[in-house]
Amino acid sequence: MAGEGSGAPKGGAWVVRPGVPARPAGAADEPAPPPVAAPALPPAAPEVIKALQAASLFKNFTETGLQLIASVAQEKSLPPGTPLFVENMLGEALYVIAAGNVLINVRGQGGREQTLLRLGPGDSLGEAALLRVGPRLCSAVAESAVTVVEISRRDIAQLQKTRPQACLKLLMGVVEVLGSRTKDADPDLKRFLTSGIR
Repeated sequence: MAGEGSGAPKGGAWVVRPGVPARPAGAADEPAPPPVAAPALPPAAPEVIKALQAASLFKNFTETGLQLIASVAQEKSLPPGTPLFVENMLGEALYVIAAGNVLINVRGQGGREQTLLRLGPGDSLGEAALLRVGPRLCSAVAESAVTVVEISRRDIAQLQKTRPQACLKLLMGVVEVLGSRTKDADPDLKRFLTSGIR
């Protein structure tokens, strides 16, 4: 007999919609699954946000963007004479100076260190470490007591999975900073500046 084994109710009809399983007419629609929310990020420290706000690297960031980046950043303090990183070590993070001065040194002929730059609050260094894996081409040493904000490549890679726009904006800022350093640069600093102080 027609309709036997079809599962349709007697005298009833099936409702068929594209992409939706067939169901008897009058049956209640199944509730849609709730949207998957991005995982909550840890709260950003106010002093970290303040340090990022003072850096030219983050000049175009909104308050929300600053909070996102600051949520994965770490504040570190170094006594005078302490290396932040040394030449030829693997670059894994960029740094923003919140307080104090940092000397950028390279080894010259005979192994002697030569100071190229003195950086202070609001300056950033090590930016190229976010773009590529490679050795540092210089050393960074605390000239005085220094406080820096560290943003690691690993943390940015994790943040990119849920907040890609903020991470893309940071990487674009890094490219802009590296490009601006080469403009009108002293020839002796060309190699250093184009390296992004890795």
